[in-house]
Amino acid sequence: MKWLYSILLLILLTACGTESMNREKVENVTTQEVKEAPFTLRLVSEKAQYQVGEKIAVRAELVYDGEEEAIQIGHGGSWIWLETTNLTKDYQFGAAMNEPYIITPMRKGEVLIEPYYFSGSSYHEGMEGNSYTEDVLEQMSTLAFPVGQYEINGRTDFVIEGAQGEKYQLEAKVIFEVVE
Repeated sequence: MKWLYSILLLILLTACGTESMNREKVENVTTQEVKEAPFTLRLVSEKAQYQVGEKIAVRAELVYDGEEEAIQIGHGGSWIWLETTNLTKDYQFGAAMNEPYIITPMRKGEVLIEPYYFSGSSYHEGMEGNSYTEDVLEQMSTLAFPVGQYEINGRTDFVIEGAQGEKYQLEAKVIFEVVE
């Protein structure tokens, strides 16, 4: 009987170990679409896997599909914040806005497109994630990322000009790999 309990315990421990190993690798997601009426946000990576040295091709798309034929949205320097995380090494690069409040016109059904841009900064104490070198930061800024798995998180933060109401805060992400 003791022998049977030992085998059951071994099977249980093996199953738990396998489950935790599978969680370490996140599934690649090349497109995510989020809707919050009257807007649709899409974040798209052209590929699930890039080669080292190849430029990352990611874009954010925003579509207005409300009742008005045309509106204007008010936001910081861009209508989208694009934050980057190296999931393999837990390097986290925030997004910075470098312009004051601006207004962007939108027409019903037209797609507003923002290509991915890297806006990370040097690592300093107190930042989330692991520390990284200036060499890593420089390589990331060329959009030729080092080997690893990456997540790009796109967040909106805007209002419809002239309308009393809420901020639109949609969020989407894509996950891809860079390999040798």
